[in-house]
Amino acid sequence: MMLNKITKKFLSLDIFKKIMIMLLLISILPIILIQFISYKISTSTIERQTKELITANLRQSSNSVEEFFYAYDKIIMDMYTDSSYIDNLKYINVWDSKNYYTAKHEIEKKLESTAYVYPEILGIAVVGLKGDATFYDTVTLSGVDSFCFDVDNLRTNDMFKASLSVKHAVYSSTIHKSDLFYGEKNYFYIAHQLTDFNNYKDGPVGSILLCIDESALRNVYSTGAEFNSNLTFLINQDGDIISFPMDSYIGMNLYEEFGKNNMEEATKTFFYKHDFMDSKRLEIHTTSIKDGAFILINVQNLTYALKNVEYISMIIILIGILVGMGCVLLSMSFAASTGKSVKKIIVAMGKADQGDYDVRISLEGKDEFARIARHFNDMIRKIKKSNEIQREALVREKNAEIKSLEAQINPHFLYNTLDAINWVAIEHEEFHISKMLINLAAILRYSIQKCNEIVTIKEELEYLKRYIYLQQQRFCYSFQCMIHLDDTVKSCKIHKLLIQPLIENTIVHGFPGNTGHDEIHILIQKKDKNYIQIQVRDNGKGMTGELAEIFNSYDYRKDKIETSIGVRNVITRIKLYYGEDGYFHVDTSESGTAVTIWIPYEI
Repeated sequence: MMLNKITKKFLSLDIFKKIMIMLLLISILPIILIQFISYKISTSTIERQTKELITANLRQSSNSVEEFFYAYDKIIMDMYTDSSYIDNLKYINVWDSKNYYTAKHEIEKKLESTAYVYPEILGIAVVGLKGDATFYDTVTLSGVDSFCFDVDNLRTNDMFKASLSVKHAVYSSTIHKSDLFYGEKNYFYIAHQLTDFNNYKDGPVGSILLCIDESALRNVYSTGAEFNSNLTFLINQDGDIISFPMDSYIGMNLYEEFGKNNMEEATKTFFYKHDFMDSKRLEIHTTSIKDGAFILINVQNLTYALKNVEYISMIIILIGILVGMGCVLLSMSFAASTGKSVKKIIVAMGKADQGDYDVRISLEGKDEFARIARHFNDMIRKIKKSNEIQREALVREKNAEIKSLEAQINPHFLYNTLDAINWVAIEHEEFHISKMLINLAAILRYSIQKCNEIVTIKEELEYLKRYIYLQQQRFCYSFQCMIHLDDTVKSCKIHKLLIQPLIENTIVHGFPGNTGHDEIHILIQKKDKNYIQIQVRDNGKGMTGELAEIFNSYDYRKDKIETSIGVRNVITRIKLYYGEDGYFHVDTSESGTAVTIWIPYEI
């Protein structure tokens, strides 16, 4: 009951007060709730989000490490499928004295090209079954002296022997080496056997050894790492640390103290033992790489991540107070602005309702009220324009009715009279006159009956031929008229009497021309799939450019009703019948005039 009273009271308020109350409720109340519960949920929220972020980063790092190793898998596969390595190894494996050194030189050139493309490769070697190695070392930039490979003892190298016994890649632990000339580097090996596909049953013919710079692998997964709060490193399946953000930990074994069974506890024990990160709250995340050959481990220091929770909570409370004050001020300003806009719209609508169609709403901006104002202004303009057009249409209709009454003649009287004269002409054997009377009667019947009727182009041309015949008789065949018709448009629809005024205008005003042989050409054809082009062209004396421009820019709505005759009548009817789909244009010169009409293609 109380709720109903409050609702009715609220609905009875004006919009300014409603908006004020709603904005205050939706801004102040949430802020108060946030102040009350922020401290209690901030710790768990930050911890959860931190774990989610670490999981996402670990997934991304895992993908990057996978791509890192995939690049070398691709190198090995390219070499594996390159028959030139197999062919040259055959000479090396049998110690062919004629081709032995040539084969090694060919392999070395190809290895140098491969190593040049991948700067993280410290060395790359192809080793034959008897331990004969061909290599290129990017540290020494040589195929003779090597930083990476103990060339003299490769036949006893564990990586070399292991690669010959399995079909997949073999990975070594990370090795640290210091050299007086070339400095210190950490690197590891990737080995894979080479097999002749054509004789795969005979076993491998050698092995590929890649020496990879560990720092390149480290850059793949540890870019931007904060060692105090978050650290990622890579171990192999035996627990040996392959890559670590700090060199001093590389080569250690993670399982040495705690065992292999519980990786999470082993990692924590390792970090506690070495007093790394100085925390008792470590979050461990792991992911497998290369089907378990490697494990990427991320260690998160939760103590470091949560140490500023109380500080953040105080900042949130302070910000909440400031935001609350700002919301009150903003609510008052917004409500006042909204109330003012609504008032303007209501006043303008009242004036329009009283018949004032010159009223306009002036609102700046792009919000909904400004859009309503623009739509209102457009609607009022359209209503005013519609009323003007309606009044003009009523005047036109009234004048047309008056003219129709003034000019009304009984069509049957005209037909019967012409028929009587025709029989008199026949009785006196004036067949020429009879033919003219027959054509005149047909023209009158076509013109008077349903003057706005839509006919086919074929029917319209039949009427035009009769009209042209009478005009040629009248002017003693002083001109010729040729009709050029596209057969595909014969059955298309057209409003009656659109072409005849143009021909009449040419005969009356365009002739005689300058050639001594007056011609009219009527061209009717299809254009652009959706339109019909009608052109009436003559070789007469043309018209003035000013008159042609008047026709081309003629607006029937601005002209006096009584002047809509002849060419103006055609333009007016095209616009009334076809709207924007209708087109009219006049081109004129001293050698003649061409009037072009475009109307929609309708069957």
